[in-house]
Amino acid sequence: MRLYMKRTKILCVAGVATVALLAGCDITNPGPVQDQFLAEPASQQGLVNGSIRRMSELMGYGTYSQALLAREIFPGGQIGAFGHDVVMQGGHVRPGTQEAGYWGDAQQARFIAETAIKRFTEVGAPPAMMHQAHLWAGYAYRVSGEWWCDAVIGDQDPEVTTPGSFEQGTNSYFLRAEQNFTAALGFASTNDQRSAALAGRAQARVWLGKWADASTDAAQVADDFVFFVPYDDLEQAYYNSLYWANAYLPYGSYTMDFTWATEYFAASGDPRTETVKDPAYPLAVGSLAGYGPVPWSNQTKYTSRSDDQRLASGKEMRLIQAEAILATSGAFAGAMTLINEVHTSNISKSTGVALSAVTATSATEAWTALKNERAFELFLEGRRLADERRWTSAGTPGTVIESSVDWNTLSSIFSDNPRSFCFDIPNAERTANPNVPAIG
Repeated sequence: MRLYMKRTKILCVAGVATVALLAGCDITNPGPVQDQFLAEPASQQGLVNGSIRRMSELMGYGTYSQALLAREIFPGGQIGAFGHDVVMQGGHVRPGTQEAGYWGDAQQARFIAETAIKRFTEVGAPPAMMHQAHLWAGYAYRVSGEWWCDAVIGDQDPEVTTPGSFEQGTNSYFLRAEQNFTAALGFASTNDQRSAALAGRAQARVWLGKWADASTDAAQVADDFVFFVPYDDLEQAYYNSLYWANAYLPYGSYTMDFTWATEYFAASGDPRTETVKDPAYPLAVGSLAGYGPVPWSNQTKYTSRSDDQRLASGKEMRLIQAEAILATSGAFAGAMTLINEVHTSNISKSTGVALSAVTATSATEAWTALKNERAFELFLEGRRLADERRWTSAGTPGTVIESSVDWNTLSSIFSDNPRSFCFDIPNAERTANPNVPAIG
């Protein structure tokens, strides 16, 4: 079961209180549209699509940056276009900076969805529209909670324009995600709609430490369910950037050399982390500071600019159930059964048979197996960095899979600054919002 919003023409709207630019418009200079018309039946899908488009833009490039920070990919000495500055290549986010407008995209995604909720509620919109609005608000908050270090919490009424309050940490984002997913469930009428909301709520409840509830939600999602954020190749802002940045058309901005993924794939043939080389392109396009020309290789998870990216899946739900067992009891055998349900469902590219089951003789080894399996299953989906931050905060046992190569020995850019595990609130928000503390 594959659920995501189809790429359709999106109605162009610009309300008084809603600042949203929605792509795919066929109208030429229509002038401003009053807010009350946003709830008209002809406008409803267009308003929801505005939130989806902001999510597409956020995740299209943001997942690429997350992969760099999480050391899922190695910088190729990027040349600027579809690349990052040297500090980001080294794995550090400078306080107050925010590349590619991620903060604005995330805030617009949740704001547009919340505007839709308000307007749709006022006019009694169909349940399907209410479901979509709450669902995308939920995912906007879930992604924001995982990707940012701290939160700015505004009033849920989109017409309130006072600056939002600052919160250290992102717990409130996950609470709002949970609330929206619960509301979406109330409007769901199909199994796929229910699964999309249950999966998102399970993800949020993991961060809230509601393990029993997260496991109950996850257990209701089928193994083959997948929910995507859509990308397309109509506009650069909505490309799958992990593909395009390294497709050598003309960008070869990173490499899979020196990564745990390449080492693990060579040993296992696990198709989820497949990496390849091309003799025609021996080197990445740029030259890495402190290293020089970088040997080039590529991932195969994404193979076109319009390859969609998973936001949630049934296989992740099995791993949430497994982690719930490890977090709440010592019965790690049950967790290993769920981990292996995911692991052995993959056919090795090397042997042509299912991957061998993973074993554990202690809870600590089971935690390592769980952390590894999430790394494999959620590879290049913008999830690993947040997982590492979450596990460090909780003090969980076990280890995460790492490259055998010490990157610090390859270039000083990896040791010049401490690694970052989340994005920072940008200076634009700090300057405009008196509730957000200044840096330093």
